Amino acid sequence: MVVFSRAIWAFFVLCTALAIPIAATAQTKLRVGLLPFSESLAAVIADREGYFKAEGLEIEITQFQSGAMALPVLQSGRIDIAISNTVATLLAIGQGLDAVVLAPAAVVRSAPPDTTTALIVRKDDVKSMKDLEGKRIAVNVINSTAWLHAVAALELHGVDHHKVRFTEVPFPQMNDPLLNGQIDAVVQVEPFRSALMATGKAEIISWTYVETAPGSDITQYLALTSWVESNHDAAVKFARAVIKGAEFAKANDAATREVNAAYTKLNPAFKDKVLLPELGTAVNVTGMNRTMELMQKYGMLQKPVDITGRVLKLP
Repeated sequence: MVVFSRAIWAFFVLCTALAIPIAATAQTKLRVGLLPFSESLAAVIADREGYFKAEGLEIEITQFQSGAMALPVLQSGRIDIAISNTVATLLAIGQGLDAVVLAPAAVVRSAPPDTTTALIVRKDDVKSMKDLEGKRIAVNVINSTAWLHAVAALELHGVDHHKVRFTEVPFPQMNDPLLNGQIDAVVQVEPFRSALMATGKAEIISWTYVETAPGSDITQYLALTSWVESNHDAAVKFARAVIKGAEFAKANDAATREVNAAYTKLNPAFKDKVLLPELGTAVNVTGMNRTMELMQKYGMLQKPVDITGRVLKLP
């Protein structure tokens, strides 16, 4: 009996000793919700280049068509991290979502061209922004981030947005109705904007985000505060890997275009023509506050949201 017990103990010690290096290299699995667009490139690159793996992380990716669709899933605990646009983020936090911003995703450039929305009309059809009063403008969703910056840009040019007829049309379906005269202007994004401009029949009259929120974060990675408190090291490692992905994109345009084409299922003809997003390496709280002010001005947010204490601090 004593011999048997000693044998078991020896076996246990051996297994423990052998398990030590296994535990040291174990991967922490994170469930991450991304958008099927180029705004997610920093995380996609971090995964493909092994930055997550180097941090001891394994990523399980689920795609969502919008941040507004991803956030309820985040709140339910079915994913750990979600990418969301600033408008959806501020709305959700304002409505009670207790979340932390881990890292930026895409940011608005300080000057055009940019991957964010442009207000586009048929060539020679509209002489100034003021001419859009009484016209039909297509946005993907009314009261969305695209709508917000379009409204702000119109008012910046002296156009009363109440005198404009907004209609909802998905980005992929906007171009034809504009060209055939069913609508008068579109608030369009990449890569559909490049396809529209390639026809030679349209012109850009406003870069709406660039005019109203230059340098601001468009999208960011979020996690629940409770999850960050329980998984702080994993949150920091995720943010660090994503930032490395953004830095890779800045330094490797050709490789990033290959990743973008594969991830977004882009038509190969546009691989080297589309504009890639500017990817952030530090959360721009000032820019998020600027967006919050616009949301309050145009009735999307009733009370201000303090984002300052909701940004992950990296060591």
